[in-house]
Amino acid sequence: MTSPAQLATMIRFYLETLGETNAHHPFEQLCLGLTRRRIVSNVLPATGPVSAGGDGGRDAESFWSMVAKELPDTSLFTALATEDAVVLAVTAQRENVPSKIRSDLAKICGKGEPVDRVIYFTVAPVDTAKRHELQAHARELHSIALQIWDAQAIANEIASADLFYLAVDFLHLPSSLAPAREESRDELPDWYIEERNRWRTPSDRSGSMGEFVDLREGLRFSSLNPEARADLPDWLASARALRDEAHRRDDVLNRIDYEIVLATGFGLNTLKPVDGILRGYFGRLTSQASDSGVLVDAITLLRLVQATLPRGGTTITSDEAEAWTEDLERVLEAKLRAAPGMNAKAGLLAAGAILALGPRGFTPEELDEVSGPGPLMSEIHQKLSAAKREGRGLPGVPSDAELRDLEAGMRHLVDLVETLPEAPMVPLDELMSIFDFTSPALIDHPDYLKVRQALDDVTIERSGRASAGDRAQSRAMALLQGGRALDALREIHSAKFSWLNGDAAEGAAIMMLLASAVYSDLGLPLAAKQYAMSAVSVARMSGGPDLAVLVARGIILTATYEHQAGQWLTATETFKIGIWAQAQLAGDPWSFERYPYFMDMLIDQCHVLRAASSLRPGLLPAIERVVQSTELDELVAPMLASVAHIEPPGEDETADAADRGGLGRPFSDAGPVREYSWAALGNVWVVTAPNERAHVLAAERFVAAVQITLADLAGEDLLLVPGEIRVEVEVSDRPVEPGSVFTAESERDRGTVGHRVILSRSGALAPEADQLEVTSAVLQAIVTQSLLGQPAFIAVMERTFERGLPHMLTCVRPYDDLVDVHKDSFYDGISGLSGGLIGADRPRSPKPATGLRRKLPEHASAYDRAASIDAIAARYEKMLPPVRLTLPRLAGDTDFIKLVTSLRAEGWKDWHLLLAVVNIVVNGRAAQRGLNMTTSITKADVERVSLLTQEEEREEDPEPPLKIFTEDRMWFHLSNAALTTVRRWGLEVRLNRVDPRSFLGLLGDRFNYWDDDVEHEPIFTTPR
Repeated sequence: MTSPAQLATMIRFYLETLGETNAHHPFEQLCLGLTRRRIVSNVLPATGPVSAGGDGGRDAESFWSMVAKELPDTSLFTALATEDAVVLAVTAQRENVPSKIRSDLAKICGKGEPVDRVIYFTVAPVDTAKRHELQAHARELHSIALQIWDAQAIANEIASADLFYLAVDFLHLPSSLAPAREESRDELPDWYIEERNRWRTPSDRSGSMGEFVDLREGLRFSSLNPEARADLPDWLASARALRDEAHRRDDVLNRIDYEIVLATGFGLNTLKPVDGILRGYFGRLTSQASDSGVLVDAITLLRLVQATLPRGGTTITSDEAEAWTEDLERVLEAKLRAAPGMNAKAGLLAAGAILALGPRGFTPEELDEVSGPGPLMSEIHQKLSAAKREGRGLPGVPSDAELRDLEAGMRHLVDLVETLPEAPMVPLDELMSIFDFTSPALIDHPDYLKVRQALDDVTIERSGRASAGDRAQSRAMALLQGGRALDALREIHSAKFSWLNGDAAEGAAIMMLLASAVYSDLGLPLAAKQYAMSAVSVARMSGGPDLAVLVARGIILTATYEHQAGQWLTATETFKIGIWAQAQLAGDPWSFERYPYFMDMLIDQCHVLRAASSLRPGLLPAIERVVQSTELDELVAPMLASVAHIEPPGEDETADAADRGGLGRPFSDAGPVREYSWAALGNVWVVTAPNERAHVLAAERFVAAVQITLADLAGEDLLLVPGEIRVEVEVSDRPVEPGSVFTAESERDRGTVGHRVILSRSGALAPEADQLEVTSAVLQAIVTQSLLGQPAFIAVMERTFERGLPHMLTCVRPYDDLVDVHKDSFYDGISGLSGGLIGADRPRSPKPATGLRRKLPEHASAYDRAASIDAIAARYEKMLPPVRLTLPRLAGDTDFIKLVTSLRAEGWKDWHLLLAVVNIVVNGRAAQRGLNMTTSITKADVERVSLLTQEEEREEDPEPPLKIFTEDRMWFHLSNAALTTVRRWGLEVRLNRVDPRSFLGLLGDRFNYWDDDVEHEPIFTTPR
């Protein structure tokens, strides 16, 4: 339902279009209707329209009435009747309005009957100071009272339920926008009962627009509310009677037909009784000058027909519906070409986008396949209404939905957003709603971001940031339903940002909790923890009782995410804090049904106790002490007893189960060193830190930032080399020099495994400097694993910062301030424990979350197939001479041929085999000739080695031993050769150690390394 403020904004837009089309008379009639209902009831129109100049400046004036004194307050008419001489003046002029008002006042007061009061209506805004100045002018010069109604004041009144018929009749707004009357708490509202009784009383009807809008509210209420459904036949009979009277007025007939069809479809769950009306309705569209409101209504009716076709609820065929849609497209295009102004054009573009972004129509063959019973229209309406009332997201369009014309819809939207600066008042609420729940099907279009940002900017300008947050939330929910978690996450951050800056604490806190849930589903538990505790912080700062329960919820969810990260002792301690908060802040605190997050963590706690009991009995006393302090043992004991007969899993089984679930290793927070491990974007991250309070907070600050950044970068082609990334995190009591924050493994002592990160202790830096420090460490760790060249990686960073990475990394408060809830004594206790981490000697291989995989282009941007094919052809030509004698010897070696067969089974082409063999032979030959082949190789020696690759192998050259051509050496030397190749592609290899299979696997995925080949003579003859 459109809010009063939104409806008033739409009305203002339509008032502006009157000025574009020079529509003076409709504006006069609208103002006359408003005057009679709100200001002076005994007023009659003058004889001449504004544009003709025949009214002497007076568009209407009051007729003398005694009822104002004799029958006060007995009806709306008498309540507003006046004995004063009142003149109504109207102007659709938009320029120099104050001068126009002065001029008209002079005309009004200069001839005719004396005047007591002038009510002046204008479509242009009149600010307060100018209004007071004009009123003083009227009093001092003409001795009259002046009342000025500008477009905003007019719009605010017409947005009322009892006056909206004026907007429909004279501004041609879609009747579907009519506001609902305020309902009473009775089963049937008082207003409805009064309207029903009045319409059941026989009386003459004229078929006017006012009568129709008066009827519409009761008709629609009866069709949409089961408790009034029994009245629907009476309402439909009244509507048809009005229709008979209005048969010569197409504008009224279109509106009545629209309501009759809607009421029949939703109230009777069939369109068959109104199929004839529908055929006549769409037949008129091509032969009459339909206004934009009727076109929007027509789109709604088309949607209703399309939804009813599969259920057999109409005799209209799919071919008819398609023909009507095509007719509507032609009408819209024709109107766009002839649009009289930018406001009219913008409204038509919005309608065109709504039509194009709707579902594709059924073909007769498809209808045969899908026809059958389905949900009733009334049931669908009830479900959607309930979702709106309860603040739940409406169902989104699937990401693979077939829209009628995606390209045309996006083209209309692009044209619309470019038109908006010249049409700032165009109503967009319906279009925005459709755009939001259709976003899963639009988001991959290249113009999506441009359109989304423009529509969000309009929302902020018109309704504030909180409303923009509402829209971002709608898109997020639609994207989550469509399986687009990463895209949804960006919308969640947008909603969070808008609500935080729109003073909407509850919305911001809820979005933070939603963000935490999405991060958790993506296998990023420390990012989830940061956002759960951010929600706690917002709820605490707001001080509102309605948000108090979010404090408990956020803390218990934090314990859940710590459990997900393998921090089982910390999770137990955090759960204890959450239990205390739950007891104090939540109503009916131990209700599992009301608080499912409480039950989830209770089950996690059972896993902690069971694993400790069977695998780490030394940890059990510390855990049991915490559980008993909360009296949770009374709930946990029966749950553990129910599985006591089942053999608990062993060490390896528990470690494997954690990996399969994408979890951190259990009890990774026990002992002197704490560990965090997770999988993302093809890498396994393992971060360690001393298990002391300051070090742990710094390590988690780094891990959370890495996880948030990786989620945002998931759509970028980072060319990350698969493999394990190890990082040691330390904290410094003093601010760290920027150059010392990150030290790559290649820059550390020989034999050291992993990078080192040193962060300043919390509070040592200003919040902005603290964020910059951790962000620098994160980006350096990521770029070290990436093959992107420096310019390309900088471009990636610019894009992620444009998407708002800084406000994703730090919202509300710095990480350490958010999560620092445990005392030094807790860390001292768990760091002294031994043998905690389960599966410590097993490789970390957590399963990555499927939602973190985003579809990338088929090949990397640096890949050039033509260049690749040319290079392969050159290898076959140039690499045979340096090994011309070695190749026959290898071909005769049984063991080597077996190796060739094995390598070919793994995807090796002949040029891979040749490249590896050449590198093994030439490197051996270089070493024999005294060249430096270590990591400290000089530029001169590099050039000499290059020359060796061009020399033909000679008889006197030492024969390479056949035993050196092993599988490991073949992989190693092929990888080394590829390192040289990728540098020629403009890529960079920054890693100290490269696993050949992982590195070459990346080249295969992104550069077609294992598939490209050319026709050539066989190198080795083996079974293929």
